[in-house]
Amino acid sequence: MVGSGLCQSTKNMSIEIINKGLMDYQECHQEMLELVKSTSRKNQIWHLEHFPVFTIGISEKLIKENKNERIPILKTDRGGKITYHGPGQLVFYFMLDLKIMPFRPTDLTKTILNKTSQVFKSISLDHELNFTDPGIYIEEQKIASIGMRIKNNFSYHGISINYNTDLKAFNSINPCGLNVKACNLLEYININKEDLHKKLIKEYLELDK
Repeated sequence: MVGSGLCQSTKNMSIEIINKGLMDYQECHQEMLELVKSTSRKNQIWHLEHFPVFTIGISEKLIKENKNERIPILKTDRGGKITYHGPGQLVFYFMLDLKIMPFRPTDLTKTILNKTSQVFKSISLDHELNFTDPGIYIEEQKIASIGMRIKNNFSYHGISINYNTDLKAFNSINPCGLNVKACNLLEYININKEDLHKKLIKEYLELDK
């Protein structure tokens, strides 16, 4: 599945889950911005994978945008520094009206990480949460990266979880500007990707509770 024209969605009372498939990062980012600017301000969680790309967050000062690289380097407006996206990485974007969420906007990143951690615990995956350099780690290697943006009390961007992605590409950088390496979930536990998706979505749908 490529692009948003083939997206599928399911709903709970206030959050719509949309499957965007395999999607170009720039196209996806533009759709996020359009939703943030719209008057409808629907609560949505998108799940997807991206074609290979490096993205630069607003904290990255040393690495410059270069769209002509074999793996493009794109500037974006999320928090954090540089990270990698590619097939085999599960990406969830959270477009939420924070005025009606049961947590403070300042707790958004922490809340999403805690929800993800709950799923990892449920499948007996040993891991560590880090709220200082936000993410989830296994044996000091990064398994999940997060970078959010809030504009007018509406969130966008999200979390990426390395399921079985290209670590050679990912580890050609310092993930999120840190002196750590990335790892894949399948190195530590055998779980079907669709089963993991379902567990994560079920947990994320509790964000408005």
